[in-house]
Amino acid sequence: MPEKSGSPTPEPTGSREPGQGGASPPAGQPPATPSRESRPRAERPRGPRRPEIPALVLLITALHVALLVTYSFVYTTWTGYDEAQHVDMVYGLQHGAGWPAPGEKMIATGVAATSDDFDRGRFQDMFQSGGKRRGSPSFAEIDPTPRGSRLSFDELGGATPVDDGRLSNQMIQHPPLVYAVGAGLLEVLPGAEGWTYDQQVLALRLLNILIVAPLPLLAWAAARRFGLPGPLATAAAALPLAVPGFTRVGATFNNDGILILATGALAVVLAGVLRGDLRRRTAAWAGLWFGVAMLSKAFAFALPFTIIAAYLVGWRYARRDPEREAAQPPEQTTERTTGQTAGDSAGGPARGDGRPRLPVLPAAIAVGLGLAIGGWWWVRNYLLYDAVQPNGWAANPPRREPLLLPDSFFTWFWYFFRTMISRFWGGLGMFEPPQLSPVAIVAATVAVIGLGVTAVVTAARRGAPAAGPGWATRAAAPLVLLAPVAFAYLMVGQRSWAEYERYTRGIAVQGRYLYLGLVGLAVVLAAGLGRALGRRAGWAPAVVLTGALVMQVLALIAVCSYYWLPRGVDLTPARVPDVVSAVARWAPLPCGITVATVTLTALLWAVVLPLSVIRRHREDSAPRTHVPSQSGYVE
Repeated sequence: MPEKSGSPTPEPTGSREPGQGGASPPAGQPPATPSRESRPRAERPRGPRRPEIPALVLLITALHVALLVTYSFVYTTWTGYDEAQHVDMVYGLQHGAGWPAPGEKMIATGVAATSDDFDRGRFQDMFQSGGKRRGSPSFAEIDPTPRGSRLSFDELGGATPVDDGRLSNQMIQHPPLVYAVGAGLLEVLPGAEGWTYDQQVLALRLLNILIVAPLPLLAWAAARRFGLPGPLATAAAALPLAVPGFTRVGATFNNDGILILATGALAVVLAGVLRGDLRRRTAAWAGLWFGVAMLSKAFAFALPFTIIAAYLVGWRYARRDPEREAAQPPEQTTERTTGQTAGDSAGGPARGDGRPRLPVLPAAIAVGLGLAIGGWWWVRNYLLYDAVQPNGWAANPPRREPLLLPDSFFTWFWYFFRTMISRFWGGLGMFEPPQLSPVAIVAATVAVIGLGVTAVVTAARRGAPAAGPGWATRAAAPLVLLAPVAFAYLMVGQRSWAEYERYTRGIAVQGRYLYLGLVGLAVVLAAGLGRALGRRAGWAPAVVLTGALVMQVLALIAVCSYYWLPRGVDLTPARVPDVVSAVARWAPLPCGITVATVTLTALLWAVVLPLSVIRRHREDSAPRTHVPSQSGYVE
């Protein structure tokens, strides 16, 4: 996937000696440009180099992974969102259950044998209904089955469906991609079928961790392709760590991770498109990741609008003054605007005035390829069930969410608005509690709104010469990166309002549905932070990492206080060993692995945050020559 760090650097002109490259052209005609192949290698123009990934970004990624593994222990087996249902889909594929019609996939007995404790059994009140406040014991007060006595799914009842009249597994409504990958993983791991049930779930959790592990790298790459300088790109890489709810989702097994990865990678591609990269190969990458997203969840339906918008903005960006383009080598100008290189034409030829035509072909490639890869699944659903996404239960289940009264749009909207914000930052329980501090939620939300507005306004007002794209085009670029979050918000709101009209309850209000746009959001917020810091923009990584540390500490305090301390006991530094010991008792692996993971995560925080400060101090003390930013987000 090509990556650009900004506009290509023009090759110096006027340095060729007279007569070099052949005879002079007739009078009145421009000098002929030698072909790329006929020029000596030393004279051929070189495209922009891919910037090397900074060591700090790699350390941030390592910290991200360590946090995910830590959360996979802090959240004991079956405490992920609908985790039993997701695992059951994998287990069914392993045992030949295929993909039954909606309403026909009953959970396997081997899965229900232990997961029922969390969904409808002895832990249900504490885990789902805030029962600790009413006297229900926490996990710390319950002795789990000894690690050596835990059984495998096969030993717990195998793939035989339960027959107690419960609702079916609704995950049948989603595409099978991640479940097929999970089943393949457990098939190739030697002896996995004999592992204890929690070890098999851990293997699937590690698969999801592997899937979302590149998010900081994707945010950094998208920021660089969007034209942000190095410090702001590093800050973008750190922003996913500031969302504890995302860390929780990434640490458990679900089908959100594959969607987050696909849309994150698509954001990297579209960040280049927004800067005028209209090549066919870029369109093919966009189509590939769009197709993967289509095979994950229905939220991918809004992505074609984002792709088309990106190509329209990129086309406007590429429509530069011809005199300005004339200063660039022909190969670089043509490749970036019309997308045409040897063997890689795209977008159609340039018009007579040298400006590119509307990029219908690359946009069609991106959308068409994605639909070809993933659209067939949704067509299949419509042909078989007369619905693009059928009701996975094939029934209207009884609801357990509280009533929202008085019955009005404003009652629903106020609940939807504040709950989406709360669960975006800290969806830490099945519902609530545990819950992130309201002060932290409000402060983080105000910061996001302020930085997002700053980024859009700055893009419209700064950073482009007179011959460059207009203010509307510049303002549209960050808005396109924010589009996946906006579309997901509207889709969740539309469904929640429809359910409220039927049940008068707040249903399906989950902030995790916005994580598909986390990479684009990180780029825009980093851009806004750069503008807010001005000449101190080099401190952006340290600022974001400090905020991320605060958010993660507050989240872990809330989770550990509720799940991993006895009733009436507050979390203090002296209680930390008790918390780690309780978590380790429930973990699927020996206690030493849990302790080592928590220790490694703490050490990485102790390295990454000071390193971001030390690097900035070194930059401040080094002599520098001011180079204006091409992005306009820093002074």
